[in-house]
Amino acid sequence: MKKYFAALSTTALICAAPHALAASQTDLAVTGTITPVACDISLSSGGIVDIGKRSKNDLHPTNNTLINTTPMQLTMACSESMLFMLNPIDNRPATAAGAGDYFGLGLTPDDEKLGFFDITIKDSTADTNQVQAIGSTDGGATWIKQDRIMNGNQSSVAATSDHTARIDVKDLTMDLEIKTYIAGSNSLTINNEIPIDGLATIEVWYK
Repeated sequence: MKKYFAALSTTALICAAPHALAASQTDLAVTGTITPVACDISLSSGGIVDIGKRSKNDLHPTNNTLINTTPMQLTMACSESMLFMLNPIDNRPATAAGAGDYFGLGLTPDDEKLGFFDITIKDSTADTNQVQAIGSTDGGATWIKQDRIMNGNQSSVAATSDHTARIDVKDLTMDLEIKTYIAGSNSLTINNEIPIDGLATIEVWYK
């Protein structure tokens, strides 16, 4: 209690003599919106691509080798129609042996980039209507036609007649194709079995 009243006394003294103190100040504002909308998003097959075992002899010495193509379906069900963005997160960052918009497969024990996987959008349906997949590189400020879910970009859908504006969606289905590539064997040290360890998270932004 003594500390509490001492603090109050100090505050009262400062307030009573404002001209005795000079100070600079800045504001910190906390803003946002609580939305009643909720969306469930899921991938078929539990979001797992099981490639099994592949031999080093299956790999091209210098080029990336496509070792697997797996179809997968993404579904999103929302409580009401809304504008949305899909934001992918590469949980194996900086390990993709390819362009920066691919997703990594982890590293070998010698810290070599094992390969990458790519997510292609083959077809999109929103509320039973055919729609066009679109993408943004600036957090949703601008949109263009984009038939891939790309690392570092956001994805959404638009009417087939307009590729620059998102539409409100309640239920979404995307038919995807996951292509997995392994780097050229000459760039990899493969003396023992190496696990393929790709992992990406796709989150929904209500925006």
